[in-house]
Amino acid sequence: MNITAYRLRALREAKGLSQREVAERIGMTRAAYNKYERGTSRPVRKLDELTALFGVTTDYLLGKDATSFEKQLTDLAAHDYDQIQKYLGLSQENKLLADIMLDALHDREQKSSTENPTI
Repeated sequence: MNITAYRLRALREAKGLSQREVAERIGMTRAAYNKYERGTSRPVRKLDELTALFGVTTDYLLGKDATSFEKQLTDLAAHDYDQIQKYLGLSQENKLLADIMLDALHDREQKSSTENPTI
């Protein structure tokens, strides 16, 4: 897997998006987008859309920027980091409860965005 493919997958997963969702947002098929993440095709024609969607530079996406994805993760808001740390400290039983709540909220958000699309 090349650096662009790796970064596309990591960025997509960090945003909690499926390949189909990314493909729809940038105006292509899931199969075509999948080639980007497998490294069999480079996203030359969709660079602007991908960088806008993921909030990164073209240089970063193409591996020309020394900035690592890990550094971008450290730039998470302090609140988000704290919440992740709290989750990691939970018992298995409470993690299950948190997962159920998070899944319900995610489903609600997805339903809301489907009913009122912004893109």
